Amino acid sequence: MPFNFNDPGNTVEIQQEQQTQQYQNADNQVGQTSTDAAQAADSKIKGLSDTEIKNPDTIIVTVSDPKTPIVVLFGAKTSGKTMTLIRLTKYLEGMGYNVVPDPIFRPDTDMYYQRMCKEFGTLAHSDYAPVGNDVMSFMLVKVISPSGRTLCQILEAPGEHYFDSDIPDRLFPAYIENISHAIKNRKTWMFIVEENWGGSQTVRDLYAKKIQDMQRRIKPMDRIIFTCHKVDKSNHFRPDGRPNISAIFQNIKNQYPHIFDRYVNRNPITRWFSPYNFDFVTFSAGTFNPTGDGRQVYTPGEDFYPEQLWRVIKKNI
Repeated sequence: MPFNFNDPGNTVEIQQEQQTQQYQNADNQVGQTSTDAAQAADSKIKGLSDTEIKNPDTIIVTVSDPKTPIVVLFGAKTSGKTMTLIRLTKYLEGMGYNVVPDPIFRPDTDMYYQRMCKEFGTLAHSDYAPVGNDVMSFMLVKVISPSGRTLCQILEAPGEHYFDSDIPDRLFPAYIENISHAIKNRKTWMFIVEENWGGSQTVRDLYAKKIQDMQRRIKPMDRIIFTCHKVDKSNHFRPDGRPNISAIFQNIKNQYPHIFDRYVNRNPITRWFSPYNFDFVTFSAGTFNPTGDGRQVYTPGEDFYPEQLWRVIKKNI
């Protein structure tokens, strides 16, 4: 039976169909915009193939050692993951450890990653912070004790895949999901935060939600470390020049809502002296002074920071 366009009931149905179609078109447009933004962001990540840029769920990472614990550095782009790895490497090698990249982590076709593995030692001990073609996107290193025992693996992945303020609702790529679920190694997750980071509370709220999103995915037996980076910029220091941990902790708790909630200690006895089931540590890689040619001279900070970070990592692996 044909529609009677003079029938008010049919008019309502047609309007509802048109409105539904408008909503679907809008959702499709938002989805396409998000996909385009993600591809634009991933096109800047060194080493990804065209296929991986178009579909990040095709990104391949391989953990060839199924037994050694993994420390996963979780942080947004510009959060300082690479400089954390570099500063920790400098400290550990000074203490007689070896920090060795695993070339199998990315496919042989990722020539950029293969070059990063070969030049890792040079980059770690350079007087300049990595820029341009020296920026690490992916990295998996093994920390080997002076006696030759492999203690842990430290995993770095592009910050854009953890949190990008330009695409805050972006889903985690499949390889990150696999790291959290499929890889059987015991894992420690290091969530990187920073006081007053991101330029606004809105951005910090979005990052906090992304951290919580990851926390829902990781296994209950995994260990947790929260690391407050760039603490040298903090206003909270004790008279002896050391960071005021309690003040910084409270500041992070206020600026990143609910990121600690999942780890509240419910034990009626131990909660009085250990209110949370995670470790909190402050960190500073050092200072960076810009040069006239666009680089930054890197001066490592005092060993106090990598020393306490390594102590907490050893406790959790």
